[in-house]
Amino acid sequence: MSLDLIMASKRIAYIDAAKTICIFFMVVGHWTSNDVLIRYIYSFHMPALFIISGYLYKPRPWYKTILSLGIPVAFYSLLNLCFLVATNEISVISLFSKELFFRLFHYRYGLGQGLYMGDWFIWALLALRFIFGDIQIMKVFRRNYFYLFILAILYMSFESYLIEVDALVHGWYWGRALPSLPFFCFGLYLKDKGWYPEKMSIGVISVLFLIFMLLPIINGYCSINENQFGLSYVVFLLNAIGSTLFLFFVSNRIKSTKAIIVFSKGTLLILGLHMPIMMILDMIFPPFFHELLPLLVLPICYFPILLLDRCCPELLGKIRWNI
Repeated sequence: MSLDLIMASKRIAYIDAAKTICIFFMVVGHWTSNDVLIRYIYSFHMPALFIISGYLYKPRPWYKTILSLGIPVAFYSLLNLCFLVATNEISVISLFSKELFFRLFHYRYGLGQGLYMGDWFIWALLALRFIFGDIQIMKVFRRNYFYLFILAILYMSFESYLIEVDALVHGWYWGRALPSLPFFCFGLYLKDKGWYPEKMSIGVISVLFLIFMLLPIINGYCSINENQFGLSYVVFLLNAIGSTLFLFFVSNRIKSTKAIIVFSKGTLLILGLHMPIMMILDMIFPPFFHELLPLLVLPICYFPILLLDRCCPELLGKIRWNI
């Protein structure tokens, strides 16, 4: 058996494909100006990543979780900082300012643009991992995640009549764990039930496809980051779960390749560096290439991910130290 097949055999092929699709749509969503495309992408791509995170969740010591997320975020933030200094977006003098410190340690809303795109997702994921067992005393929530699933849905459904999430946590990004929690719980549920895409009938797949096509139009623009959920959080939830299941169905029909595995392993790198990559490409290519630049991001990231996976997996979020 070849090395590539051995690598693939230890992984869940449709999860790798789904992660790759989601991270590509994330790149597109951060760049495109097409409102319809943005509406469809934001209706499911981040919820799908939280569902995948729940599905793959295995508890580990909290300090390893901090290192596995913190090391890549810090490294790619510094690379972004170097890019901004090189392009005169940030002056050398401001490197010693308090404002720049808060852009590096970007823990809440109102601190300006962070240096790691999507840092809210990292903070929310960190909080969810802590809640469900990375902190030992919290393991009770892992066993009773169904009740948290219901409570989070109820709270988000009636948030406008209660204390808003941002007010409750004073704008800290880990507060985004609350609207993201039902998706993480759904991933736990799929894993506990031994679910896989082949279990879905043609009828179910047809309904999921209709959900994916129609609900984003009906519900309008949604974003967990902006705490916007269109008509209602429940509609957003149903659309995101249905669309993710349809995504899994599609992903299950994609042949596993080394490239897909590499992109799946490198999501933290792609998340951290896709914007400067596209900004550099935008300087090189003529204007009519602008909307096509996201197509180049993943291929450009391929060899750096491959190299880091072999030489420094810590920069991809994989902690191998015995600590």
